[in-house]
Amino acid sequence: MTGDKGFRLAVAVLLICGAVAATGLVVSRVSAQEEPSVGRYQFAAPDLVLDTSTGKLTGDGGRVLRAPVDPGGTEVGRYSVDGYVTTVTRRADLQVSRQSIFYQREELVKGYVLGDTQTGLVVEHRVYYSRVLQPGDL
Repeated sequence: MTGDKGFRLAVAVLLICGAVAATGLVVSRVSAQEEPSVGRYQFAAPDLVLDTSTGKLTGDGGRVLRAPVDPGGTEVGRYSVDGYVTTVTRRADLQVSRQSIFYQREELVKGYVLGDTQTGLVVEHRVYYSRVLQPGDL
């Protein structure tokens, strides 16, 4: 009887070890599938990089333009961004002593629109760069 109990105990231990190993293998494969490898970041002109799951937007040189909308976000593709570059012409007409003065200045402007793809709402629209246009900028 002692050998029979030892054999049963050994078989039970082997079955438990096999079940634990199989469970560990399944868990590691599932966790590997949950980590997104494509689509986590979106690039937009002229110099924007968006983390599509948190909404964190960075610009030229890694400068943070927008803090994360959802810091713990795990849903890839939740946020989307579109950037733009344009020139703006500003004018002012002044009359001093019956003389017209014409002043014109052109500015280079960069901005973005950040949207939530789940709700369809614009999260933020902002001009993040503006300076006087220099020859050769465009």
